Amino acid sequence: MIKKVLFPVDFSPFSDKMLECAGELASVGMKEMVLLHVIDTKPVADYGDYINPALPRIQEVAEAKLKELEESLRHVDVEIHRVLRTGSPAPVIVETAKDMDVSMIYIGGHGKGFLDRLILGSVSEKVLRLSDRPVLVQQYRVRGKGDGVILENACARLLERVLIASDFSEYAERMKPVILQFVSAFCAPVTLLHVQEGRSTWGWDTVYRFRKKKASENMRKLQELAMSMRPGCPDVSTELVTGDPSSWILRIADEVNASLIMIGAFGHRTVGSLLGGVAEKVVRQSERPVLVVKV
Repeated sequence: MIKKVLFPVDFSPFSDKMLECAGELASVGMKEMVLLHVIDTKPVADYGDYINPALPRIQEVAEAKLKELEESLRHVDVEIHRVLRTGSPAPVIVETAKDMDVSMIYIGGHGKGFLDRLILGSVSEKVLRLSDRPVLVQQYRVRGKGDGVILENACARLLERVLIASDFSEYAERMKPVILQFVSAFCAPVTLLHVQEGRSTWGWDTVYRFRKKKASENMRKLQELAMSMRPGCPDVSTELVTGDPSSWILRIADEVNASLIMIGAFGHRTVGSLLGGVAEKVVRQSERPVLVVKV
């Protein structure tokens, strides 16, 4: 699942922090990494197909920066591909992922900023919406301002403990092979979580009996999934709770000190919201890296 990873870079401090994770990814199976920089050349409305005369120079500078990044990553024992393209960044990133047949896109989000406000970033949002393959969003907390800006939450223990959220829907069944493949690649401690939607205090009526039966069925499914993972990776625990899914996913992630949250989402979209429902809320609100698996 992580043999070939696409790293979109914009030569910002966020990109530099994101690339610090290359060594850890290489240690758990990454063999190739694609360094992609997209020169934004969206048409100017008033000028039609206007082409910036400075574009050749911009391309020259960008190519030199890509080469510098490649040289800085020589200590990572993987094959590195430099790719420079022009166009609207998000669609080009997604198309490059297809063209290069990467296993995963690794993109940065800005996490919480100076006012503690969550800012994912327009390019990251569009990539998440359009991509037909897994996208790992690395969040950062921004502290300070101006020359004193410090980026925290860079990759230091990305695969130390993984929280995997499953809702046991038909989409979750499609996600199961990906989960097994991912876990077998690194065998870190895993917490399997299912959040049953509804109020945590049930009434003494038909709703109570239905939810109790549903909880029993879901616990059985959760245990079966855990058992399928344990032959190759024995440290698997399970959690079954009732309430708001996104809130509980973030809460359990804090409780187990998860280094990564893995969650499924609907396939790529061309219109509409980011991902819809639970996945969108988790990506927007999490300060931890989130791996979104398209199903």
